[in-house]
Amino acid sequence: MTEFDAIYYDGRTSARNPVRVRAAGELLHIAGAALALDIPLTTARVDPPLPGMPRALRFGDGASLHTDDEAAVDALFPSPGRVHALAQALESRWLYALGGVAVVIVFGAWCIVYGLPLAAAIAARFVPQEAERSLGEHALATIDRTLCRASASTPARREAVLADFRALTAGIAGSDHYRVELRQCRGMGPNAFALPGGIVVVTDPLLRVLPDDAQVSAVLAHEIGHVEHRHALRGALQAAGAAALVSAVAGDAVSITSLATTLPTLLLQRGYSRGFEDEADTFAFAKLKQVGISPHAFAQALTALENAHPAAQTGRESPMDYLSTHPATARRIARALKAD
Repeated sequence: MTEFDAIYYDGRTSARNPVRVRAAGELLHIAGAALALDIPLTTARVDPPLPGMPRALRFGDGASLHTDDEAAVDALFPSPGRVHALAQALESRWLYALGGVAVVIVFGAWCIVYGLPLAAAIAARFVPQEAERSLGEHALATIDRTLCRASASTPARREAVLADFRALTAGIAGSDHYRVELRQCRGMGPNAFALPGGIVVVTDPLLRVLPDDAQVSAVLAHEIGHVEHRHALRGALQAAGAAALVSAVAGDAVSITSLATTLPTLLLQRGYSRGFEDEADTFAFAKLKQVGISPHAFAQALTALENAHPAAQTGRESPMDYLSTHPATARRIARALKAD
């Protein structure tokens, strides 16, 4: 016969009931000051041991017993074997516990840096084109409602940009869904960014900084590269995390389009990763050469934008200009010069 002292909780209230427990056959007799229960031993489930913590016996109705008598619990619930013993040994040593925490941290960091981008790239393949275009339209509507209004550029300049964009998208599969939108936006300097589904937004200040049509075409080609590689969608999936990835794989267009309210902020404040920028640059160089424009135009555009950057003139950096969302470096300029 096994007996031990314990604390009984009925699972309905937080009342703490000191009791004496006696095991007889297949029954647990639980007796306290105002309590007398007989519970079948087979209905009890024992928690694994944790150093410094009472052992807990839990029952199907939510009630539980908590005791410090390890020997009594082990007598009632013999160890299932080596696996149990190994788990108990690992849990009872701080060094192993700290090692486990370190493994979790390292694995979590790997998931954020490498795993989530990889998962987003895979999940993006399962997002229907219609859902991606819907996300882009919702994002543009959010931008127009909160930041931007129609372009104030001259009709001739607008038509020139549209013609250049049509030339760059000619021959691309699904190019009938591609379009360029010109905007003047509050608090936004020279900028251009791609939305999911084929929308490219160009601000009036960027057209003023780049009066040369070839340089504008270079920027447009780069943004088309972001569209072709679905960078905005992949970035949104990464930022939204696991819930968005599950929705994407399940083809839940409603859940995906709900990302539209956060997508403009992601694009304008976080920008793209270096890998995304390199992919878009490579696409742009090939596309420019295809339409008879030297990739040098891209290097010239980056140089002109760098010279017009607020940090270069005032020492302050705007979070909403092209160099913030598309960090320009000497390496990228050098790549464009070598790509000719």
